Amino acid sequence: MLRLALQIRDSGSPRPPFQAVSIILVLFVLAGCASTGRVQQQIAEQMVIGNYPAAIQLVEDEKLRSFKGKNRLLYYFERGMLLHVNGQYAESNVAFEEAKRIGNELYTESLSNLGLSLMTNDYSLDYAGENYERTLIHLFSAMNYVELGERESAGVEIRQLGDYLKKLQIDTTNENVYQEDAFARYLSALLYESDRELDSAFVDYKKALDAYGEYGTNYLVPQPPSLLANAERVAGRLGNWAKKDLRQRGGGGVARLIPEGSGELVILHYNGLSPIKGQDKFTIPFSEAWLLVAAWQATGDQSAEADILRATAFASQINDVDIISVAFPKFVNRPYSIALMEPRVEGATEMVGPELVEDIGAIAEKDLADRIVRIRTKAIARAAIKYAIQKGAELAAQSAGDDYGALLSGATQLIGNVARYASEQADKRVWSTLPDQIWMSSMILPAGTHDLHVDFLSTYSAVVESREVPRLEIPAGGRRFVILRTVK
Repeated sequence: MLRLALQIRDSGSPRPPFQAVSIILVLFVLAGCASTGRVQQQIAEQMVIGNYPAAIQLVEDEKLRSFKGKNRLLYYFERGMLLHVNGQYAESNVAFEEAKRIGNELYTESLSNLGLSLMTNDYSLDYAGENYERTLIHLFSAMNYVELGERESAGVEIRQLGDYLKKLQIDTTNENVYQEDAFARYLSALLYESDRELDSAFVDYKKALDAYGEYGTNYLVPQPPSLLANAERVAGRLGNWAKKDLRQRGGGGVARLIPEGSGELVILHYNGLSPIKGQDKFTIPFSEAWLLVAAWQATGDQSAEADILRATAFASQINDVDIISVAFPKFVNRPYSIALMEPRVEGATEMVGPELVEDIGAIAEKDLADRIVRIRTKAIARAAIKYAIQKGAELAAQSAGDDYGALLSGATQLIGNVARYASEQADKRVWSTLPDQIWMSSMILPAGTHDLHVDFLSTYSAVVESREVPRLEIPAGGRRFVILRTVK
């Protein structure tokens, strides 16, 4: 279809068929994509009032609409997360397993489909998920298995998480700062330690210490004070070689010990909603935009070379003052009033935290910032190529001559302008039910049954919400996790 303008131009026919316009209409077909923004906003509204069954039903109702086809991975992301925080752990893992399968398939497939998105927009591609999103699948899946009491399956999930992070680190095409997840390593160390796999726990404690060093620089998340004290505990059980190893990472302090007959309660607080994607639009002279086509070619992507060559045939005939519109994504924060939690359990002998252990919003924004130059280059080049091809179709229509040619050229221009505007959209797809931040607090408690009371406070220390979790069983020498979700 993209060859039609050239074919018509060279045919010598005084009355080219109206098919000249179809070169532009192809943009309408390829640009069509169901938007997830509307339903994701509705889901957020249900989460704010704590109506998770209604939020889950919204996702299910949109499975064959907003979340179908190229957005299908988002269906499993959103469903898995909502079921996770609603305590439906087994069903959540069914969704997350499918998300892992689709994500793995699309990770490699997406690399071969860039040419299509260069002619329309990134909505023409399957959403394969961001690197941090695919990491979090494993983290939340592991916690599902912990809550189900399936510790062996949780261990499998933790090992898969480690394999995925290793894949990010050795992937030469991954230029993003995010190649390690400090909280995932900290959590996996706690789980390995709970299963008495002390060597594996110590390895991940060290990786967490290293990763939080980078977190402080990249995401302004400092090393949690409890991390080193917990690592010291495991090092003490492994021997002097481990203590010496830990001293190279700032160790040598007091280990956090769990007395005989006591256990630990670890509270994970998922707070707020992570940023959603919006878009910025701006205009740029065609002459400047065309320079970015060469820059895009220099990246080595050959998938759209034929379309670039077609556009080049018309570029020299376009006025320098012609203006084109370009769109690229940006993150938009979603405000919330709860700042931190204040947990209380009668009989606690020690409490640590709350500590900020993961800032998903900061990771998302940094992840996009790492890619924004490439995204902008591609967006500008895409707009320039589509504009040049549209102008080529107009020239082909004008070759008809007489009133017919003028009419056809005018129709081509009108349809082309509308098609370019409709197809020039930034990709705003994102996993919208993720928390903005994850906080952790832990207590040493006598083994037995305890009631947990939690106040959720604003930045001014005002109580926004209170919650009770009754009859928590704390095993002697063991560790119990509790997940709390707030959105207000």
